[in-house]
Amino acid sequence: MELLKLIIFAALRALPARARGLDPSRQVVRARGFPGPLPRALRARGGSETTLQRGGPAWTEAQRAAFEADGFVLQPDVLSEEECAALRATYDGLFRGEFDTKIYPDEWHWREGISRPEAFREIVNAWKSSDAVARVALDETIGRRCAELMGWGGARLAQDDVLWKPPGAEGVAHHRDAPYISANFVPEERNSVTVWIALDDADEATGVVEYAPGSHAWADAGAAGVAAASFHDGRGQSPMRAAARAAGVDVEVRRCVVPAGSAVFHHQDVWHGSGENGT
Repeated sequence: MELLKLIIFAALRALPARARGLDPSRQVVRARGFPGPLPRALRARGGSETTLQRGGPAWTEAQRAAFEADGFVLQPDVLSEEECAALRATYDGLFRGEFDTKIYPDEWHWREGISRPEAFREIVNAWKSSDAVARVALDETIGRRCAELMGWGGARLAQDDVLWKPPGAEGVAHHRDAPYISANFVPEERNSVTVWIALDDADEATGVVEYAPGSHAWADAGAAGVAAASFHDGRGQSPMRAAARAAGVDVEVRRCVVPAGSAVFHHQDVWHGSGENGT
């Protein structure tokens, strides 16, 4: 069984980003908006121009408490069944290089006829290339949910990830998002949140995301030699467990069952990864 997902990394709308090669179109935001102001060619592709309601229901106090305690929380109905199906239908074309805008994404890992069929597939910042991805990655309501959860005045898009885990694909080694997302923005502390959206029903068998609850609050979560773990180096949970030892805490791993259209919102410092797709 395939596992398709879309990940959105949202950043605090605060001080200007560091001059580290980031796309200028992502660095200015409306007071309430997620992406904007968008270039004219993109205004019909996302943000407040859409009439669909995304992002799921308003946060409950129980969800807020779970996020603060665990570093992650499940949110239902972020996307409709119809929109999940529409996004899934674009993945084949995206990985063949069929880009709506004729603009390449920032990264494109996996090539048809060259890469192994069971290899993990990824495209970074597909919002630049795909209208379907842009409509979700640049959605104002999803950005508002991020801001509400983090207590921010607003949010901006930091990055999106289109991910495809076919049967037999390897897992993702445990890591934190802060070293490669939060470090690009100032201030760095509590400045980003990740939205992990399932486009297929995701469970342990297909390699759903898994977390170390409370690890966002570990005293030394970024211990030297730990935070730099590579996603696909085969180390599994080892980097997270090394960080737990450095922090002097016992650790458990919790896997979420994420129905298609639901999402896990998680903190920049929480340790997470996934197993292989064993189907």
